[in-house]
Amino acid sequence: MRHILLLLFVLALVPRTCAQSEADLYDGPVVVYSNQHFGGLHLHTNGWGGTFTYGKYRGAKQVLLFSIDAVSMKHDKEIKSFNPVYEDSRSYVYGKLNNFYLFRPGIGKKKIITTKLRKSGVQFGYSYTVGASLGITKPVYLEIGYPSIPYDYLQVERYNPNVHYFDDIYGRAPGFHGLDNLKLHPGAFAKFALNFEYANTKDRLKGLEAGVTLDAFPNRIPIMADEVGDQTGAVNKWLFQTFYLTLFIGKKYNTR
Repeated sequence: MRHILLLLFVLALVPRTCAQSEADLYDGPVVVYSNQHFGGLHLHTNGWGGTFTYGKYRGAKQVLLFSIDAVSMKHDKEIKSFNPVYEDSRSYVYGKLNNFYLFRPGIGKKKIITTKLRKSGVQFGYSYTVGASLGITKPVYLEIGYPSIPYDYLQVERYNPNVHYFDDIYGRAPGFHGLDNLKLHPGAFAKFALNFEYANTKDRLKGLEAGVTLDAFPNRIPIMADEVGDQTGAVNKWLFQTFYLTLFIGKKYNTR
């Protein structure tokens, strides 16, 4: 269902191109650009982040892409929990061992299928990108109450599913806890997308990109504790498939 909603959102944002007049045509000579760059907000089915891409034209309808994504990646089983007594406590995810973040440097190609002849037109194309998927896990730290509800004092501790239970947890700790225990998980990714660009000036880029990404790692990423989620214990994954939408802005220019 969430994938269908995402697709409907994409279709709703694509501007209509009907009822165009001659005044809608671009003025001036046709300009052939050599470079482009754009960036924006990256929303996917298990998190969000940002993206930046540099492109170099290889002909009128092909662009060589160099990109970097920085996104968060949640587990499918994550559910927000709250302390049952203290209303001002911060939410947390029961059973979550690590926060997971991805940095994706990649190289790819964009193929332009239809070009923009009018200011209100839409340029349509597709792109594919492959590269390294550099995963980073950051341990989850919680504020633990002692001795029991009502607590006498709080203490920040790294979450341990064998020690900490619902009644012990006041809420999540501030985000800087765990920065000294980051762990790198190198992997690879592949991404395919449809591109819609509808800026009303020749040298600007504005639009959206909708697609799918696969991130693969040699080992399962320990996001959740084994006993939380599926009864089989096979909770954590090594392969992540996400559908995404990117809203971007940028520009085209010449360097020669």
